[in-house]
Amino acid sequence: MAKSNYMAFLHDASQVIPQERIYTDELRRLAWGTDAGFYRLIPQIVIRSSSEEEISELLRLADRYGLPVTFRAAGTSLSGQAISDSILIVAGKHWEKYSISPDHEQITLQPGIIGQRVNEILAPYGRKFAPDPASVKSAMVGGIVMNNASGMNCGTHANSDKVLLSARIVLADGTVLDTGDDISRASFEATHPNFLNRICELRDRIRANEELSARIRYKYSIKNVTGLNLLPFVRFDDPFDIIAHLMVGSEGTLAFLSQITMRTEYDYPYKASAMLYFTNIKDACRAVVAMKELSNDNTSASEADRKIVKGAELLDYKSLSSVEDPVYLKYKQEVADASGLTAVLTETKARTREELEQNISVIEECLKTFSTYIPVHFTDLPEEYSKYWAIRSGIFPSVGGTRQPGTTCLIEDVAFHIEDLPEATADLQQLIARHGYDDACIYGHALEGNYHFILNQSFSTDAEVKRYEDLMNDVKTLVVDKYDGSLKAEHGTGRNMAPFVKYEWGEAAFETMKAVKQLFDPKGLLNPGVIFNDDPQCHIKNFKPLPLIPIDEASPAEKVNKCIECGFCEVNCLSCGFTLSSRQRIVLQREISRLKQSGTAPERLSLLEKQYRYPGNQTCAGDGLCSMSCPMNINTGDLTHIIRQEILPKGSLGYKAGDFVANHFAGVKSSLRPVLSLANFGHSVLGTKAMSSITKGMHNVLGVPLWTPAMPKAY
Repeated sequence: MAKSNYMAFLHDASQVIPQERIYTDELRRLAWGTDAGFYRLIPQIVIRSSSEEEISELLRLADRYGLPVTFRAAGTSLSGQAISDSILIVAGKHWEKYSISPDHEQITLQPGIIGQRVNEILAPYGRKFAPDPASVKSAMVGGIVMNNASGMNCGTHANSDKVLLSARIVLADGTVLDTGDDISRASFEATHPNFLNRICELRDRIRANEELSARIRYKYSIKNVTGLNLLPFVRFDDPFDIIAHLMVGSEGTLAFLSQITMRTEYDYPYKASAMLYFTNIKDACRAVVAMKELSNDNTSASEADRKIVKGAELLDYKSLSSVEDPVYLKYKQEVADASGLTAVLTETKARTREELEQNISVIEECLKTFSTYIPVHFTDLPEEYSKYWAIRSGIFPSVGGTRQPGTTCLIEDVAFHIEDLPEATADLQQLIARHGYDDACIYGHALEGNYHFILNQSFSTDAEVKRYEDLMNDVKTLVVDKYDGSLKAEHGTGRNMAPFVKYEWGEAAFETMKAVKQLFDPKGLLNPGVIFNDDPQCHIKNFKPLPLIPIDEASPAEKVNKCIECGFCEVNCLSCGFTLSSRQRIVLQREISRLKQSGTAPERLSLLEKQYRYPGNQTCAGDGLCSMSCPMNINTGDLTHIIRQEILPKGSLGYKAGDFVANHFAGVKSSLRPVLSLANFGHSVLGTKAMSSITKGMHNVLGVPLWTPAMPKAY
């Protein structure tokens, strides 16, 4: 795109968006060019949006100047769908409003509220947010819905598509549509009749094609987010319902999601979990298949409610090893080859304690036909089973933290039909081993036939890139040709699986997806390269580097080199949303270290170091709160302390001044009282507005500390 187009866009955007929420500097463009996936693109412009009106105007401007736009919420996505080399619009902070229906069975949410926060809001009413991804404590609603991330207890019965009631969206031309509002629908019918007619045409064409309709139902009988969501065309008659549900899993390629109304889910008050251990992965899968069939005799309940086992998470021996599972460590000492040990974290839920005990008895009876390494033991104590689920949620970052320094951590995401699970799982494990990924692990939502496998991969040589490419081609053959499964089950197509959408779905379905894209985004400006990509090798390009930061191995800060940039830390980072987050500080320090070590681009290195000073160093609280939500307990504050020590080495003037103050604090405090009294007197005489204006000018010109109304008085 022409630079002049970006300059014109920037000029017009600055009339709508305050300058402090528009980033064009080298530092923050790099910081926001990273998400939890293994790709990187650096945006030309980053905009922190705060309202639907802003989004509408920004999309009109992007349309006018022909500039691509990508939307981002928490940046915990894994397939390259939240990065851009053009304009990145962030909808996180400022997008956290919600409302609950009087009966608590519906909730309306903006895209920037974190999934776990929704659960906290609903908990007093005995309800919960139905989607349950492992990243729920960090991922935001916008990303969860637009990727159709489902998770551990969700399955296909309660994913975003199944619980969505209506959506409020901003189309590529800036038009706002609320599918749950009669006035908005009537207005859209008047202004976009051809749009609605085309939706109906596509619906009718699909239904007239019995083979395609049957394939759509079959493909979505298990988790599937490969390509655009075609299920709405066979589920709904109303074109507005179809439009709303097309948003689910669309990854920002069709419109911006500004609000969504969803059904809440009943939160069972009684729960129990058990970690079941099997000595080979096939037996573990067969047990899962057997447990999935268990149902109670409550004929008035829905099929999902009748299911006794609500969750079954498989963890292979590599997963167990990464978290130093004590049962695995014990088994490893007893046998020559521990590679067969597989755990299945199993959960049952009930409305009463008696029902819970009955559920446990039914499961135990079912498992008597299987040989487990240790006796089956369910616990209904939250302090015990919460540890199991914390281990499961932290597998991805934990395995990533065990990778060889400098390598990249990749996570793939496939699904099989449950009847194929035992054989497909063994085939997948053998396929990964055949390609030399000795440290790879398989884990995930076995009850839904959905697995993730983690690879610690180097892309430093053409041979390594080719190895990954060959693996993906074989995965494609295994999942699609042999088992007709899903190449992407819940992590989004992104760039990672874009070359294979047509291969999985076939010509007729893929052409329908393209027709939907053309209807919503005729100029192809919304998240280009995601889901639809003409480059058959786009999945092996633009890999994110993870260079080492040179830190003494004895230093606690050395842990930052284990960071996979998942973003789980950001919920606890005090400066996230103000300047930079803990994740972004690591991203930037990695790039600074790379430039120092390579000796290339000294001017860019100097610029990054200068720009890092305030947002990266001076505003980091250094308190270690980020480590509390990091599965690897990485404390970015330790890294900040090292940087500060380098800036102010022992013996420097700054160090001496700080040392003097620390050792004469009472005297220094007394000397500051007159200064604070003078500032308070000036505030009393001049008023807040004048005082702020004068002191801001002094701060900018003379560099004196900035006065604010929160400045303490002398005491």
